[in-house]
Amino acid sequence: MSTRVTRWLTLVTLAAFALVAAPSAFSQAVTTAALTGTVIDETGAGLPGATVLAIHLPSGSEYGTATRADGRYDLRGLRVGGPYRVQISFIGYTPVVREGLRLTLGDAFELDVQLTDTAAELGEVTVSAGGLFDPNRSGVDTNISSDQILATPSIGRDLADFTRLTPQAYVENDDDDGPSISIAGQSNRYNSIYIDGAVSNDVFGLSAQGTNGGQTGSTPISIDAIEEFQIAISPFDVTQSGFTGGAINAVTRSGTNTFEGSLYSFLRNETLAGKTPGALIADGAEGTRLPEFSNNRYGFRLGGPIVKDKLFFFVNGEILRAETPAPFNRAYAGDSRDRLGDIRQTLIDELGYDPGEFGDKVSSLDDNKAIVKLDWNAAPNHRVSARYSYSGADNTDQFASNDENINFTNNSEFFPNRTHAFTTELNSTFGNQAANKLILGYTSVSDDRDIVGDPFPSVELEDGDGTIFIGSEPFSTANVLNQDIFTVTNNFSYFLGNHTLTVGAAGEFYSISNLFIPRNFGTYEYGSVDDFLQSVCAAGNGSSAYCATTFPGGTPDPVTPDIYQRGYSLVDGVAGDGTDAIGAFDAFQVSLYAQD
Repeated sequence: MSTRVTRWLTLVTLAAFALVAAPSAFSQAVTTAALTGTVIDETGAGLPGATVLAIHLPSGSEYGTATRADGRYDLRGLRVGGPYRVQISFIGYTPVVREGLRLTLGDAFELDVQLTDTAAELGEVTVSAGGLFDPNRSGVDTNISSDQILATPSIGRDLADFTRLTPQAYVENDDDDGPSISIAGQSNRYNSIYIDGAVSNDVFGLSAQGTNGGQTGSTPISIDAIEEFQIAISPFDVTQSGFTGGAINAVTRSGTNTFEGSLYSFLRNETLAGKTPGALIADGAEGTRLPEFSNNRYGFRLGGPIVKDKLFFFVNGEILRAETPAPFNRAYAGDSRDRLGDIRQTLIDELGYDPGEFGDKVSSLDDNKAIVKLDWNAAPNHRVSARYSYSGADNTDQFASNDENINFTNNSEFFPNRTHAFTTELNSTFGNQAANKLILGYTSVSDDRDIVGDPFPSVELEDGDGTIFIGSEPFSTANVLNQDIFTVTNNFSYFLGNHTLTVGAAGEFYSISNLFIPRNFGTYEYGSVDDFLQSVCAAGNGSSAYCATTFPGGTPDPVTPDIYQRGYSLVDGVAGDGTDAIGAFDAFQVSLYAQD
């Protein structure tokens, strides 16, 4: 049996043990809403056995229970949003119907009702909202509904644009990775990010965004596929854990009994951006446009019924094509600005290596996303949701030349990411006193940071007040990260009077392999351009114009570099991604919890 299979069998065994070790409660993430309250008669006494039926009108999904001996009821695992129609009835009493209720992700909506005898004349009915501080809230959080998502201006179409809506969040843009989210003053790596209850964090911890694929500047899922967000900051609910910053919970859209969809595009370029602000213009000069850039996003979504009131689908696809300029700063302060073309041509003629251009460059991001989701009302008391999502991004990051540095094109990084995520959720109710939620998630993440152009050592040339960089980017020479993440959470709730008793278990299991050998092709630092070119002529065939003119008498001696470094594999000596020098390990964390 292979080592990889053995490792996964071990992880599955541990997951099974965690579930057997304790029955379960709310998951470590939030994916649903709840409805709770008390049904009383005209004397204020609780009515046992009253029927409570909540209907999610867009899908026809029905959630039903009966009040307990004290008249209290609890409905858990309800779809977020609405509108809902709630019908409460009892034999011999006039039924009560409440229309237009909307349920919020992670919170319990409290609906208390008084039923009157059928023969009694109904008086005025007043429905009022509960206070901000009530037992159905779990601490400081911000909920962002689908209507708010549609109405909120968003430039990046990413999680950060909507996390900004919570006052405790601070977002800082990273040039390479996109926005970094700090919540409650904590590091971005101390947040937990869940989509449909499955972990979507960058578990290895390299991305400034904190999400899978974040090192490319991509996001794990299209905003158009999101039904609702919740940003929880200080929940006093034991079932929400794993962070000291904030927990960002997102649930995806689901199909309804009505076919509904959209086609959309978002386009940005330099003509939609302002000119240089007046305060930055010296001596009355005119404002200038930004260099030419493009950011074009196209997508669609479609949801609807497969079997009315029973089985629903939702699909979403999105494509992003973005190009960001890295213009050449003409004020380069080095001594060899006029010799940059000679450096390139000499390398081509002598060693057959083209280091690329040194002038204007363009970074690019090609990002493709897709999601397929099914929702099944399997039985009156059991509902199943299953989702598969894919994110594939290819990022080429070109480093700009400026007044201090010259970067040839091949001193860049090419970063592809592929993320596959599967999530299944089962919500069940048992009579009027118990509910259960089971969430299973699996995510596969592949990051393969690579060089641009042919393999070549990284070369740094001191050039007066400037520095010239040639060759392969030193940290991309052997750099691969693969992650398999399996999550399991089982939630069991028992309702006793006005108490909700919860016990639970949650586990996250990781299988990670990381290859990282910086400077795998070697790095050379020379004190001058002439020293470097002399070494090129010594290693080449002397056919270039520079070598023939500078050393007409024959092949010169190479110049020893000021600094030489090389990282290499002790396993097999193979350079590049083909080496077996990969660090592989498994990790897991299991939590058991109980709460009244």
